[in-house]
Amino acid sequence: MFNLLLGLTAAICVLGPLLAYLRFKDVFHPLMLIMPMSAFMYVYMPFKLIQKGELWTYVTEEQAIFMQLVVVLAMMALTAGSLTGSAQRASDTIPLVRADRYTLHMGAYIVGGIGLAAWLFTLRESGGLSGAFGNAYGGTWSDYGYLRDASYLVIVGVLLLISPEGIDVKNKFWWCAVAAFSFPWGVQALLGARRGPTFMMVVCIGMSWFLARAKRPSILIMVLSGAGLGLFMLFLVTNRNSICLNCDLSTLKTDVSDVVMDANETNEYIFGVGCITTSRVTGKCYWGKRYAAQVLVRPVPRQIWPGKYTDTGLEDLEQNAGVAGGDMQSVMGWSAIKGAAAGMIADLWVEFSWLEIPVCWIIGWSISRIWRRAVQEQSFWTTEYVILCILSIYMVTQSGEAVIFRLVIMSVPALLVWRFANKAGEENGNLRILEPLPATSVHA
Repeated sequence: MFNLLLGLTAAICVLGPLLAYLRFKDVFHPLMLIMPMSAFMYVYMPFKLIQKGELWTYVTEEQAIFMQLVVVLAMMALTAGSLTGSAQRASDTIPLVRADRYTLHMGAYIVGGIGLAAWLFTLRESGGLSGAFGNAYGGTWSDYGYLRDASYLVIVGVLLLISPEGIDVKNKFWWCAVAAFSFPWGVQALLGARRGPTFMMVVCIGMSWFLARAKRPSILIMVLSGAGLGLFMLFLVTNRNSICLNCDLSTLKTDVSDVVMDANETNEYIFGVGCITTSRVTGKCYWGKRYAAQVLVRPVPRQIWPGKYTDTGLEDLEQNAGVAGGDMQSVMGWSAIKGAAAGMIADLWVEFSWLEIPVCWIIGWSISRIWRRAVQEQSFWTTEYVILCILSIYMVTQSGEAVIFRLVIMSVPALLVWRFANKAGEENGNLRILEPLPATSVHA
């Protein structure tokens, strides 16, 4: 039964992108990004664990079957919602693009500059480059959460500059700003050996470059690039203890299979099964409270409200985003390891139980509607869609909490800048029509 469910999951992960590409002819369709990552998490990873004979060491076959059943239903709902949301409506219009480039650039410089200043402050607090990245799995840090999170604004600066209205390849200062705003997360990705920042920066720059010029890479280049990026991220994870300014690079390994076949409590699939099983046995679901806390509770500084999660009854969020609950040891016989991620399916189950299925449909529909508006209207929607794309790795491999706060931090400033730019364009008469990219355009 488990193998049958694995096969069904694989079929969904293949047919979803195939149907999306055949219907909409866009290699940047949401399913083209989400489904390959889902296939790795929910097909390739458990397959390799079974092949190695270690999956049943941590979970029972019954537990894994239930998990995989939820995966199949959730992936079907996500695919159906995405295909429905992608369709063009009769009421859809192609508006004039009114954004003033100067205002858009100034907004990008301000927002990106704030982000760069915040990152440099956290870098100084960490002892400079040598202090932050002198040891394996390094990174910058500050005790002030707002400073840590403000570094995401450099990505907003890049997205605004490399947008249909903002791109200005003949401007040297524009190039300098793009390079400066790309530097922080590029360093975090390479010297910190972090797969999230690596994915974010590659997708941010690569996708924005094509969208800004109303072009697409060929399907072959897209597949090869995606496979190459995936292997590179596995390379970083495999060599996480050997990549830093003071590390011996001669110890780097090119065999990345161990990171997939390594069976322990931190394995995303094993941990995900454990979280779903624990939630079923204890009957504990959050019903949206964890997600709401990312918007209502998280923004309050600990310096003002030290016990904010305990006071709101969400103390579980202090470890692993609360996905494991407090009873995993008694249910599974092993405990959650700090920093382990359960992945999208388990995280949504712990939050919504069986309501995860319609929630997945809503997620697929929402992302695809934003894709439709991005390719048809451009403007803010292009920026917002790329933000969702760069956060897709957190959605699939980590948790909703990892997506929500980053989405808010990047989306709100981007929306404000676009509104100012559009208003300035209307007031000064600097109006021009941009040809929208048809959803049926293939590549260039």
